[in-house]
Order: sequence, then structure tokens, then C-alpha cells
Amino acid sequence: MIPMAGTMQPAAGALRRTIGVPGAVLLGMGSIVGTGIFMSIGIAAEVTGPSVLLAVIIAAFVAACNGLNSAQLAAAHPVSGGSYEYGYVYLNPALGFTAGWLFVLAKSASAARPPWARRAT
Repeated sequence: MIPMAGTMQPAAGALRRTIGVPGAVLLGMGSIVGTGIFMSIGIAAEVTGPSVLLAVIIAAFVAACNGLNSAQLAAAHPVSGGSYEYGYVYLNPALGFTAGWLFVLAKSASAARPPWARRAT
């Protein structure tokens, strides 16, 4: 007989398979920070060579400006998709639509390897 879903009991001493909202948030933040530290620094060191520290400082400044900009948009437009909402309300619906999709495209592109970054051999 095949047991129905949710009726199986975990073995004695087994870990529970549950994660709450705080755990999910920390897991996501850890993966983002870990990827940024371990992958991006390696690529930056390969591209910039000995001036990698300067490149990291410049990138940190740009990231801080981006974060502050996103925080201001979120405070001014407390709805999902602040950049879309800003363009939609203050410019026109077509520019708001374009801004929303460019935001998605930029987030996707930031995860890709740039063409000038060679693989380590």
C-alpha cells in the first residue's frame, strides 16, 4: 500500500523539513551575498588586475546609490514595482511599462557573466 501525501512520519532523530519566512529571507540574502563575494570578486580581479580594490570601492558606491534610489522609490510609491509606478504616474504608461521591463532585464543581466570576463584556466 502506498502512503498518502502528508501521512508519512519522519524517522526518529530526523530533521524536520520546515522553513519559515525569516529562514527563507536569510537563505536568499545569504545566497546573494555569497555569490557577490565569491563570484564577482574573482571576475573583477581577473578584469581589473591589481586595481581590484578600487573597482570594488566604485562598485560599492554605485550599489549604495542604487539601493538608496530604490528605497526612495519604495517610500514614495508604496506599491509593488516602484520604478514602474513612477514612470507610469509621472511620465506616461508606455514609459512606465518600459521601465518595469528594463528593471527585470537589468536584474537578469546582472547575473550573467560579462563577455569580456574570461574563464579561469
